[in-house]
Amino acid sequence: MDPVVLSAILLLIVSTLLGGGGTPSPLLELAVQLIGAGIAAFWGIQMLRRNAKISLPALVIAALFLLVPLVQLVPLPPSVWQALPGRAPEIEALKLVGAENSWRSISMAPDRTLASLLASIPPLLLLVMVASMRRRDRALMVAVVGAIGLLTLFVGLLQVRAGVLLFWDRSDVVLTGFQANRNTTADVLLVGLLAGVTALRLWNEGRSRPRSPVVILTASAVLSIMIATGVFMTGSRSGVVLLLIAVPAAAIIAFLQVQGSSRRPLLAGLGALIILAGAGLVVAQSANGSIVKVVSRFSTDDETRPELWRDTRYAINESFPFGTGIGTFVPIMFAAERLEVVDTRLPNRAHNEYLEYTMESGIAGPLAMLVISLYLIVIAWKEWRKHQPFSRAQISCAIAAMTIVALHSIVDYPFRSMSMASLIAIMVALLLPAPERKPE
Repeated sequence: MDPVVLSAILLLIVSTLLGGGGTPSPLLELAVQLIGAGIAAFWGIQMLRRNAKISLPALVIAALFLLVPLVQLVPLPPSVWQALPGRAPEIEALKLVGAENSWRSISMAPDRTLASLLASIPPLLLLVMVASMRRRDRALMVAVVGAIGLLTLFVGLLQVRAGVLLFWDRSDVVLTGFQANRNTTADVLLVGLLAGVTALRLWNEGRSRPRSPVVILTASAVLSIMIATGVFMTGSRSGVVLLLIAVPAAAIIAFLQVQGSSRRPLLAGLGALIILAGAGLVVAQSANGSIVKVVSRFSTDDETRPELWRDTRYAINESFPFGTGIGTFVPIMFAAERLEVVDTRLPNRAHNEYLEYTMESGIAGPLAMLVISLYLIVIAWKEWRKHQPFSRAQISCAIAAMTIVALHSIVDYPFRSMSMASLIAIMVALLLPAPERKPE
């Protein structure tokens, strides 16, 4: 296997297996960062030896993403940082120890911002590595993402059925795979479904004599049923809702007409119906009790997200437009949380990626994400119109996966898992131009 491609596969596997604990698991995150640094060094040497081009768009996106926390870590003189909004409590606290005139950064917790910056490096490395691959090599990465989804499912089944391979302490045993958060596990499964179906289509497109569409139809239907079952077993309410997007998207990817295809529209429609019917059958007849659990969670009255969102908006107003610093949500929320909603639970996340990122990054973060999003839309459209081999299936997979994660980010925090961030980084890379001039 090409060492360059192997490097990306190894980094993805390490990030997925060890990076699912988030900030409560700093040692595992550190291990991913150190291993990632070694893999990146090896990859860089291989690229230099063959004088291969590194994706410039990926480098620009990575640099733009890193720029926000880097700027927030720059020490500022007292006259500057004390004039920033929301710093009055900090100034009063520092006066108690005579340190109010020390140089401070925009970030109110620089150690947390630095940790967040380091945690973002492995996913960004994957972005650059995969974006620097040919479309054919990217197809292999898509297949690996699909395999990770299946591995997560099988490990999760052992967790639920046999009570083994429980990597994270939980009061209830649900399918979590390698993630500490059930919602992130659902995202991994959903992205794995899209990648798995895409890999099947790419495999068929790459054959000199493509198999019958019925083969792809059957395999996609089976995969959809398996993943749908796994999502229900996570107990993730948002994951179950997002199945309504992921399963039809998988059907569209599997049977989207490509150049030279003999598939008939009727067959495409039949395939989508079979996939949906199969997933619905599992939902209706599963006897493992997971459906009852997840449905009961929809009717619970113990929902704290709206209160968290209210307090987060208050923190945003207090620190806007400079933000509090990437990774500073917990200490800032201790001060911003209203007394009437304080209980024994720790407000570790805002459960809304957009609110939390805006609070931490100020106006700079959303602006950077807006620029990146607009660029990806333009470049994806240009790549789609080129109609190169393997490109449309990969672009379709990436758009569907990013849509699912973007919607889930309204009520959760999928990007705070290094594992999930790595999968999304690969999806972003699929949208970027491949560094090749001639057809594959």
